[in-house]
Amino acid sequence: MLSLTSIVDVQVNAARAADTGTGFSTGLILAPGSGTSVTEEQRLRTFVSAADMLADTSGDFTASSPAYLAAKSYFEANPAPDRVYVSLYPSNRNPADGLDAVLDRANDFYGIFTTETNAAKMLTLAAHVAELKIHAVLFCAGTGTVAEATGSNGILKRMHDMETGRVCTIYGADAYAGAALMGTAMGLARANGDAPFALCYKRIGGMQPVVLTESEIASIKALNANVYITRGLNRRLIENGTVASGLRYDEVLFMDRIAAELQEAALALLTGNTGRLAQTDETSAVFINRFSAILAEYAGRDVLATGPWRGEPVGRIARGDVIENGYMLWAEPYDTQSDVDRAAHKAMPIHAALCFAGSVESLIINIDVTM
Repeated sequence: MLSLTSIVDVQVNAARAADTGTGFSTGLILAPGSGTSVTEEQRLRTFVSAADMLADTSGDFTASSPAYLAAKSYFEANPAPDRVYVSLYPSNRNPADGLDAVLDRANDFYGIFTTETNAAKMLTLAAHVAELKIHAVLFCAGTGTVAEATGSNGILKRMHDMETGRVCTIYGADAYAGAALMGTAMGLARANGDAPFALCYKRIGGMQPVVLTESEIASIKALNANVYITRGLNRRLIENGTVASGLRYDEVLFMDRIAAELQEAALALLTGNTGRLAQTDETSAVFINRFSAILAEYAGRDVLATGPWRGEPVGRIARGDVIENGYMLWAEPYDTQSDVDRAAHKAMPIHAALCFAGSVESLIINIDVTM
């Protein structure tokens, strides 16, 4: 599958304080096959339930198959996702190779889970997902004792050290906790449609919370990993809903959704007109007007909101400048364009500064009493 980025390259830079898929509610399960070769059908299949896998006449899945167990955890989410892709790859290859083979056939998925438990292969897959710059997030779990999962050789620590927004980890009783978290994220995306949501404090259907001390929970969360626990007597919830880089999962999701929509809009303008777009400031205005309409919709959904720019200075924006409605768009004039870029028929880059609305996760209540 040839990439679209040679025509429209979307660069997303997440400023913090001090080729696109469209299936943002669909997951992919990668699993090694039983032999060193797989058929075209085994490379990519779609299932609407875990039971659907057992009914598959290929004989590839049984009640004890890792791919089936992953799908079972995935579909137990409430609200549940409506489908999952399952891809088998040769047993002598890596899941990263399996992902490449899938991307030759489809890219309408967002979550990725592998039944591979070898740490080196999981880390290779995580690095591959980040390097490909696809709009997707790898879900995986750290198991064993908390000390093992968070130690220098633990998967939670090693994923954290990659500082990527393309991995979402959770501490769990088994590796399928990663599939359960992916199913929860995909189900929430499907149920909420265009509305924003937070993964923080949500329940994971079919999964038992782990019993940990506050210090153990803190050590997991310090690595930007997630944990499913019970607070109080019966409050089962995910904390904190983050990816390995520290961003909240919904922030990464909506950055990807916005980037995908802007890319599609730009492609429509570049390839859908019957004439041509001149290398003039008027053309920049055409792109900016189209992008403004898209970003205004995200502001209307409370994804973006008016607020001060909290990142480092970028372009025309200084730290503390107010971003009205949560977005600002601009392009430098064409009379500043280099001769090389003009000869290459490039447009002037369109800059978009976004201010996310954020989400409330804690509250202090002050009660003053006089007697």
